[in-house]
Amino acid sequence: MPKAFTIDLGATSAKCAFFDHEKVIKTFVFDTTNKTNLLENISKETFKVAAENNIDMEALDFVGIAVCGIVDNETGTVLYSTNLGWTNYPTRIELQKLFNNKNIVVLNDAKAATYGEWSASLNKEPESMALFTIGTGVGGGAIFNRKLVFGDNTGLPSEPGHGGGFQNVFQCSCGLLGCLDPVSSATGIERRLIEVASKSSGPLGEVYSRLKEDLHIIDVADLFKNGDKEVVDVFKENLEPLAKCISVLIHFFDLSMIVIGGGPSNLGEPFLDIIKEDLKKYVLPQFYDKIKITSSGLKDLVGAWGVYKYGVDHIINKK
Repeated sequence: MPKAFTIDLGATSAKCAFFDHEKVIKTFVFDTTNKTNLLENISKETFKVAAENNIDMEALDFVGIAVCGIVDNETGTVLYSTNLGWTNYPTRIELQKLFNNKNIVVLNDAKAATYGEWSASLNKEPESMALFTIGTGVGGGAIFNRKLVFGDNTGLPSEPGHGGGFQNVFQCSCGLLGCLDPVSSATGIERRLIEVASKSSGPLGEVYSRLKEDLHIIDVADLFKNGDKEVVDVFKENLEPLAKCISVLIHFFDLSMIVIGGGPSNLGEPFLDIIKEDLKKYVLPQFYDKIKITSSGLKDLVGAWGVYKYGVDHIINKK
């Protein structure tokens, strides 16, 4: 059975995991705020953790990485990552050198999350599904005919947070108009929460008086779950553009499942209910009544599982 090491590389941290016989045997988190020699520093920490836990690095069948950026799946090059400051970065080649392993998987983080959810959490049951990850931006991926979608043109699909004209309030940093990223991302939701909280005389205002501009979604989780109107209204306002985007996909591709991942999805059913209620306004009943909408079952390890399962299916099982 395959043994592997995976890295889910984000702007502030890397979630790392060792796999053996379809089980996670060790995890650790590496701070990525210092981007200098990032992969080299992660590799040094990996060998240290492996030695401390009697894990044989030479026995690994492959090493995988999920990256927050635009990835060329064929070459393993990260074409562009704003959060990491990478442009045309030869990720596969670097990892081959650092880990002395020729078998390297490089995926966009949203594609990895999609494959992880489909293959590990859902046991490859849906014929088709789309996953949206709500974080610094809005990422996503899709499974069609039981295959991860890479596209037939650029090979780069994973950017549902951009384009579409689903909102007309905020200009996106990418330069396009109407993007989801400035509104429906965790960053966008928090920006609106701070704006409302700064003028609030209620419970939300009390939270703001303590945290000021450092207010995050987790700080209002209890207020949200208890139905605080100001907090819930922010989520309703900011998630509506996302629901509009999802509605287009449902009508166009007749998907059987929509999965919502990322930190805000940890708020549970009340969070999903907002999206479901919005979809009632934008999706025909014939489609709405049959589609399943759920949150990610793998939570923080979804990217790690995605890279692992993709490596098993496309490296190990292809030998």
